Amino acid sequence: MLNRLLAAAAAVCISVGAQAQSYTPRPVEDLLAQDVTYDSAIPKPEDVTGFASGQIISTPEMLHSYARAVAAASDRVSIEVIGRSHFGRPILRVTSTSPANQTRLEEIREAHMAFSDPGRTAEVTEETPVIVQMTHGVHGTEASGYDSSAPLLYFLAAAQGEEIEALLETTVINQIILINPDGASRFAHDVNIHNAEAPVADPQHREHTGSWPWGRTNHYWFDLNRQWLPVTQPEAAALVDATHHWMPNVAADLHEMGSNSTFFISPGPVDGLHPLLSQAGLELNLEMNELLDEQFSAEGALYVAEERFDDFYLGYGSSYPGLLGGVPYLFEQSSVRGIIQDTERGTLRYDDKIGQQARTAIALIRASHARRQDLLNHQQAFFRESLRLAGENATSAYVFTSHDEGRLAAFLDLLAHHRIDVFELDRAVTASGVRYQPGQSYVVPLAQANYRVIEGLFETRVIEDKTAFYDVSGWTQPLAYDLDYAALRPGAFGQDAIGDQVTARITANEPPANSSIAYVIDWSEFYAPRAVYRLLDAGLHLRVIPDEIELQTEAGNVSMARGSILVPVAGQVLEADAIHELVSQGAREDGAVIHAASSSATASGSDLGGFSLSNVERPNVLLVTGESVNSGDAGELWHLLDHHMHMPVVMIDAENLSDSDLSGYTHILLPDGRYDPLGESFAETLSGWVEDGGVLVATRGGARFAAEQEIAAVKTVDTASRPEDEAPSGPQAYATIDDWDVEHTISGALFEGVIDTTHPLGYGYRDATLPVHKIGTTAFATGEDPFATPLRYASGDPILSGYASQRNRDALAGLGAVHATRRGEGSVILFADDPYFRAYMLGSSKMVLNAIFFGNDFRGSARGEGQ
Repeated sequence: MLNRLLAAAAAVCISVGAQAQSYTPRPVEDLLAQDVTYDSAIPKPEDVTGFASGQIISTPEMLHSYARAVAAASDRVSIEVIGRSHFGRPILRVTSTSPANQTRLEEIREAHMAFSDPGRTAEVTEETPVIVQMTHGVHGTEASGYDSSAPLLYFLAAAQGEEIEALLETTVINQIILINPDGASRFAHDVNIHNAEAPVADPQHREHTGSWPWGRTNHYWFDLNRQWLPVTQPEAAALVDATHHWMPNVAADLHEMGSNSTFFISPGPVDGLHPLLSQAGLELNLEMNELLDEQFSAEGALYVAEERFDDFYLGYGSSYPGLLGGVPYLFEQSSVRGIIQDTERGTLRYDDKIGQQARTAIALIRASHARRQDLLNHQQAFFRESLRLAGENATSAYVFTSHDEGRLAAFLDLLAHHRIDVFELDRAVTASGVRYQPGQSYVVPLAQANYRVIEGLFETRVIEDKTAFYDVSGWTQPLAYDLDYAALRPGAFGQDAIGDQVTARITANEPPANSSIAYVIDWSEFYAPRAVYRLLDAGLHLRVIPDEIELQTEAGNVSMARGSILVPVAGQVLEADAIHELVSQGAREDGAVIHAASSSATASGSDLGGFSLSNVERPNVLLVTGESVNSGDAGELWHLLDHHMHMPVVMIDAENLSDSDLSGYTHILLPDGRYDPLGESFAETLSGWVEDGGVLVATRGGARFAAEQEIAAVKTVDTASRPEDEAPSGPQAYATIDDWDVEHTISGALFEGVIDTTHPLGYGYRDATLPVHKIGTTAFATGEDPFATPLRYASGDPILSGYASQRNRDALAGLGAVHATRRGEGSVILFADDPYFRAYMLGSSKMVLNAIFFGNDFRGSARGEGQ
């Protein structure tokens, strides 16, 4: 015990000593540590912002002000706005090159695009510039990644001498400042409010821990470094569009990692490279690293490469540019998460971190310049090879369609961001049992320059070998969007099937005719809930039709699927003309398919005044937030309801829920998180609220908590757990522990789900199969109620794309992915997975909306109130 006390006392002394040290940021020239002189006409960061680099965490506005001041003072620098964040903050592209190049930037860009066009021949001359892109601030909490943009820009604008002038003559450097301004603004606020004359290095200090939801993510709490492929966020759209606009030869992302780490540079594990990425590009990466090694060695700095951060997921900044013939780079350096912090490697200083990021970026620019001809030749060869690979592929094109105009339009928008040519299908094609009709279907030929991007989006790759993944292993986008799609072989596809090229689809529908009886809304359209919420918010009474009906209209009978929404005209708070205007707005703005009934009687199915119809109540949704909650999962639910459906969402932190008045909320959303520390009172609060008529919708960790606390009568199954009767295989060599982990976990794959389309949670789905994103090994056991699992993993082998061990695939087959049960007057609806993962699982996201609009419209197998 005495030894422990002495050790603790020593640790305190060390900590106090570290806290008491003074901190004055070093001048920018010292941070850069370059053997050059600087033009005194170019302002330094402190001349514009009032703070030296490393003195505080710079806000986006400060960095933008500095970039504009440098551009005004230097003929080497120009600026344009390439997009805006969710919150409306600008995202800048700051371009540095020689003054002569600045006068002909568009000419240079146009000439450079020839290197990515396999139909053109581009000659590499001594004057041909190489294009380098630096993306600052993907993660708002990784501040040196964006604060280093200022000293790097200062160097590019102010450094003098033959070396820098020669470099700028044949190099164009595009700095993206900064791609996540909303997250960076949150983090800067969290740190800067603790700014102290005597800085505190203790890692437990509030300055270093921040506050939920922290600043890593964007306004809706999305990780933008996973967004290059799905492009569901405006910041990602700006970045992907900007990358295609210039097609950089080298594209670097500047990040931070744990405080006890060193400095990581790409590549990750060489055997973890996605097969669509280029081995030639990997070799260039390794060769350029020799020059970066010289930089680290000269500083006496430790670094690491070829470990941990694999480049298999194609939605990273360290992978996606490789699909465009560039060499992607990831920088990850140890993070201060403040101004100074004690770590295993000593006390970190923020100005040091800024300086090292900037110096490494300069080294990469020099390495790019040194390998300029190789990089340009590689890009040209890359796209020629892409066409060759497309020609050798057994698939010649992909065809796709959907009855849902909203999901179809979103998918076409995704392809447009990736510069993929899409054409209307000009003649009917049958593939995989589906008839694709012209006027409703689209075709994507593989013989395109961006062939590898197409494959990265469309291909299904089931991985059988045991493989560890840093991120998800399966993400096939047509499956995520729940589209009908198929690969076409050359014999089933020819030029006669290609119609006009398209880039977008208009989702607006014709308003319905006037009706004095009722309007009926097709629930299957993605934005139908937005139209329905607008009507409910206006005070209208709506009903849901639980069966298929043949609606009578003046234009003839119309077949309507289960879950169609009835809007009666009589007995409402609005007059008939106002109701017609609201439903017409839903057709025009939301793409809702709405029909005007000519009779209350139907040709088949429930009449519009039938007994089986039930009320649709206006949802008043509470989203549980706070320290115990996974901010990413919470942000997805907020984004789905607020951004897409224009529904207000109340947020209350979990620790405050027991003291809150919950009586006015119809739904509580419990995202993934760790709720056990909140105690029994938290579970009792939720249970009582459900019994009084509320609908609890819980996902992943929230669902496990609800099951374990018996808020729902269901047992969870963890397929990673060894069954009791399974004999241990004996002691294992420790070197095989990674293989053991891979066998027992699922990092993220696409599974086939089987959905009950007759259940209220299945309303709006046209067929019984639904792709789901599976992460983790939790599922729901099938209990006594045979109607409680409206979505199950398919029997047999449920995997569609990605990696899951055969052990897990076999164990999950047939288990519940969604469990729905009644409790008292309310309901508990549990999702084993994340139904709106990264905002691209548009297919399964409808089940969340069904839970919100129809959450109390089912019963259990036993009759009676509350069953």
